[in-house]
Amino acid sequence: MACPFFIPDERWNADWTFPHRLPLGAGWKGTCTAPGHQNVRPGDDELKSWCNLGYARCSRIPTNRHADAICFALGQQRDGVLRVRFACERDHLPAEHGESLDELATGLWREQHVDARLQRMAEGYVRAQMGRPASRLDQGLPIPAG
Repeated sequence: MACPFFIPDERWNADWTFPHRLPLGAGWKGTCTAPGHQNVRPGDDELKSWCNLGYARCSRIPTNRHADAICFALGQQRDGVLRVRFACERDHLPAEHGESLDELATGLWREQHVDARLQRMAEGYVRAQMGRPASRLDQGLPIPAG
């Protein structure tokens, strides 16, 4: 689960043991959007310990927040539209869930999340999943509903 205040903008091939198991499907560099810390680019240690993994206890994360972590999963693919599911957790309990719809042929999103940070994480997640050589999408196999 990634930090809800992290906006990924560049794939990061650091020394991850299992990068495909990371919450955003790969390691990412990016910016922090926590109040009072917008546009801060976290250092490598912060990216590995908190930003890419969620449940951050860094000095920037606000006490009053809607979620501690966000995770994504690829949902059903039908008629060229991919459902991208998300779940937010706060104190290890569900806080919000839903899905966005991605048109695979155009790369445009039919339905986006109102929180631009969450939407950007979803876009990074899909990009990481679809960029994998052995992904189900690359093999033309259907994605099972999650």
